[in-house]
Amino acid sequence: MASSTGFFVLFSCCLGLACAGLVDRAQDLADTTRYPLITGFYRIEMNVVRLDTQGKSHTGLSCDIFDKCDPKIIAFIDTQKPNNDFGGDSVPYANYVTLFDGNNAPNVVEIDKTISRDVCGKGVRKIAMRVRAIDKDGINDDKIDNYKCHITGERNPPAQDERSAEWSMEIPCAGEDRPSSKVYLRYRWYFIPEQQCRPSSNGQGLFSGLFSR
Repeated sequence: MASSTGFFVLFSCCLGLACAGLVDRAQDLADTTRYPLITGFYRIEMNVVRLDTQGKSHTGLSCDIFDKCDPKIIAFIDTQKPNNDFGGDSVPYANYVTLFDGNNAPNVVEIDKTISRDVCGKGVRKIAMRVRAIDKDGINDDKIDNYKCHITGERNPPAQDERSAEWSMEIPCAGEDRPSSKVYLRYRWYFIPEQQCRPSSNGQGLFSGLFSR
């Protein structure tokens, strides 16, 4: 009985991932008609300005009855699977960069940290700026929310070089579960010499997408 139950759970997970994958692929195809393919060697910089948690988790309940949230805020620039869900389906959380790790933080957390990623000779139509915030707990961490905004090149293509690259206006990215919670981002991107390019990947494993959300 236990083995049958385990098989059913695994089958259900795989079926759910397959359905989600079809939606992601459909969006990928739609993007080919909407956004230009940006090719070459260029760098994307994302500045995470601040996060407004409103003192709540993704459920809408307060992080803590007596204190404020204990947030850990991580981020990643996703050039490979921008339409995929958070977690192993796109980028394992272990590969994100930690931007803030604090206790009893104010509802609006000032961050002002910048991360970057290079595209080295490949073509990209859409880039996902991903941010995830959790409320640390000694027993079980609780998700505050996942946040994602996209970069495309139809109106704002990469600058010719770093010197001419300008930062975008602040972009409010709403939480997936609680849109009233927002992270505020800026970005800029620009072409770089090939010899300066740093190849990278999302770092997915064979079973990364099964249980990570």
